[in-house]
Amino acid sequence: MRKTVISLILVCLGVVCYAQQSTLLNEDAFLDNLNSLRTDGCMCGMEDINGMLPLRWDKRLAEIALEYAESLRSSNSSDDDAYLFISHIGADGSTLTTRLDSAGYEYRDAKENIAYIKGNEDMVIDYWLNNPTACKTIMDRKMTSVGVARSDNFWVMIVAQPKITLKRLRDAKKSEQPDTDSPTP
Repeated sequence: MRKTVISLILVCLGVVCYAQQSTLLNEDAFLDNLNSLRTDGCMCGMEDINGMLPLRWDKRLAEIALEYAESLRSSNSSDDDAYLFISHIGADGSTLTTRLDSAGYEYRDAKENIAYIKGNEDMVIDYWLNNPTACKTIMDRKMTSVGVARSDNFWVMIVAQPKITLKRLRDAKKSEQPDTDSPTP
């Protein structure tokens, strides 16, 4: 009996570890790599795109991206990689616009890159850079915010130009103020 309980615990721990690992993403490294490309400029297909301002990480965009990455993963629940469903239109008929709107994200413009890559952040960025349309999404100078997520091998990146709202301005101002709960040296 004791051996069965220990085995069950180990199996459950393995599932929890797998679930956590399947969404791991080094946000800082990803953002640094994207911003290095944006500030240096790069070739997107035959078009040479000059450097521009960096993107800032947007946690809400990352959450929306994660929901869609998980949706793509669940739409591909079989172990057969030969037939994958990967599309900007979800299995439920959702689009980037409907996903952003249903999350209450206010934006002027937004675009999305998706990929099925068995690899790390560098590999998915390289994949997108070798696709002229995806590369131009990364290098779109109107975009100021980014959120990226993965679920297993399904990657979703959303870039956006958020609407400037009073709430967004207040939140930005709050984040610039020093933490008054911390002791001063």
